[in-house]
Amino acid sequence: MYAAAPPRTANVEVLSLALVVAVVAHVLVITQLHVDWMSSGSGEQAPSLDVILVDSASEQAPEEADFLAQANQQGGGDNPDLERPSEPPPLEAGAPPEPAPQPVEAEPDRADRADEVVATRAPDAPTPEAAREQAAEDALPDAQELLAQTRERVTAAPDPLAFERVTPKRPRRKFVTANTREHLYAAYMRAWVGKVERVGNMNYPEQARRQGLDGSLVLSVDVLADGSIERVQVLRSSGHDLLDEAAVRIVRLGAPYAPLPDDIRAETDILTITRTWQFSARAGLN
Repeated sequence: MYAAAPPRTANVEVLSLALVVAVVAHVLVITQLHVDWMSSGSGEQAPSLDVILVDSASEQAPEEADFLAQANQQGGGDNPDLERPSEPPPLEAGAPPEPAPQPVEAEPDRADRADEVVATRAPDAPTPEAAREQAAEDALPDAQELLAQTRERVTAAPDPLAFERVTPKRPRRKFVTANTREHLYAAYMRAWVGKVERVGNMNYPEQARRQGLDGSLVLSVDVLADGSIERVQVLRSSGHDLLDEAAVRIVRLGAPYAPLPDDIRAETDILTITRTWQFSARAGLN
């Protein structure tokens, strides 16, 4: 026969029960400590500040104050108990708050005020605009000053004759045509025309001869005192550019011409000759 085994199941149950009891005991102890800490913390409150608004003020501050207010106030009366000072009546709804008292600046001494300069204008003093207009009128010269200034300008003016001597004169011009009857200019014009015709026939445009071109044109020629040509203008064309260009070229080929006679030079500086020239393939230039 075998010996009986020890009751193993009963030992395990005893250990489990002991462990549960230990855990419950620890939980109770921790919970109690937390509740005590919370109770002690909630009992302590932050200090508060009690401020009172009073409706009167004293010039001298009390030596020992029992309350805090917006102004100094000496307590009084025959009440033996300590009470809060009287407060101003509450403001009505919508009423604006009373403004805080503004500090009063001390008035400066008379010595300081004496240094200040106050710029004032007398009641009858003119305005700045009127003063400027009056100053402008005063600056205008009177009649005597104007006369004196005029005399100075006339005296200081340059000599008109000296100015005329310095300024070059415009050249004098004389215009002559084939209808000129004056003997002095007519004689010079006949000699001038004769030379132009001789030069023109000697240098007649060969192309115009081959083409049988005929035509007449009006030329204006400016002859200087020494016989040179200043300008040649075609006043009326012949209708053929070949003939117009040939006439201008012939006049310039004949230059220089005879100088202007002394009698003509005494009257003019430039002699302008205007004449009609005829080109003919059979008769030449005339």
